[in-house]
Amino acid sequence: MLNSVVKRVGNSYLLYRNQYYLRNINTLSNKSQNFFNSRILNKNVTGSKVRYNNTSSQRQQQTKNGIEETIRDRYTVGPFNWKSFVLFIVTGAGLYFYFENEKKKVLEKRKEELANKSMGRPKVGGSFELINQDGKLVTDKDFLGKFLLVYFGFTHCPDICPEELDKMSKVIDIINNSEESGGGKVITPIFITCDPERDSVEVVRKYLKDFHKDMVGLTGSHEQVSKVAKSYRVYYSKPPKLQPGEEYLVDHSIFFYLMNPDGEFVDVYGKNLDAEQISTSIIRHAKDFIKKGGVMTTDGKKS
Repeated sequence: MLNSVVKRVGNSYLLYRNQYYLRNINTLSNKSQNFFNSRILNKNVTGSKVRYNNTSSQRQQQTKNGIEETIRDRYTVGPFNWKSFVLFIVTGAGLYFYFENEKKKVLEKRKEELANKSMGRPKVGGSFELINQDGKLVTDKDFLGKFLLVYFGFTHCPDICPEELDKMSKVIDIINNSEESGGGKVITPIFITCDPERDSVEVVRKYLKDFHKDMVGLTGSHEQVSKVAKSYRVYYSKPPKLQPGEEYLVDHSIFFYLMNPDGEFVDVYGKNLDAEQISTSIIRHAKDFIKKGGVMTTDGKKS
């Protein structure tokens, strides 16, 4: 409970209430009355300092502003506010779906390109002009009408070339004697040297006597051999800095290339396949060729 004491001082009455006091407005001077009339209803006096409720109102406004600023500070970090956050999310989502869509398009295009490539044939083979083992100039046109089995090698090869040419001879016999192929000579074996400096016409003729009687040997100038090897994508190389008369080996690709009677590339067979596997594959290709309306010759006759 508050203790109140009223005392008269001159023409004024003072009311003391726990160290606080109020002046009686009826005893104030006119000047003081005018000063207090607008504020007396909201007046508080503390010690010797006067505080008014209009100041309290300002403080409330400041507090309100401070709370708003605190809220803004809580959801605002530098230039990044909730609007920029929403914009960031929307932009990020847009970019994600855009790149996913573009990625899908690229994958579909690549898949389509691969499908088209798988349906086509690699460009292997082409026109050539070489000399056979009888010294006669021949071209690729002279071999149209039959399947060709082409091998690149050299006559001084110690083991690999003889082994592969023996295998080629077996393939020719299997196919020509097979009832599935229709009988007759439907395929021609061809040996093309990749060592034209040493493999002359005479050398090639003597070399092929040890293999199949139907085998055709082809040689020519360095430029002619290089051109046909490039068209068949065959790699070959001899050691550099050779001395005149020095013996050497030629490093080269070891494949059989199958060409159809129209001179188009059909298949390739590596060293890992035996004569039976190669023969089975060639017979299948021959059947497909005829089934699609292809025409080939056997012993000078078309079938």
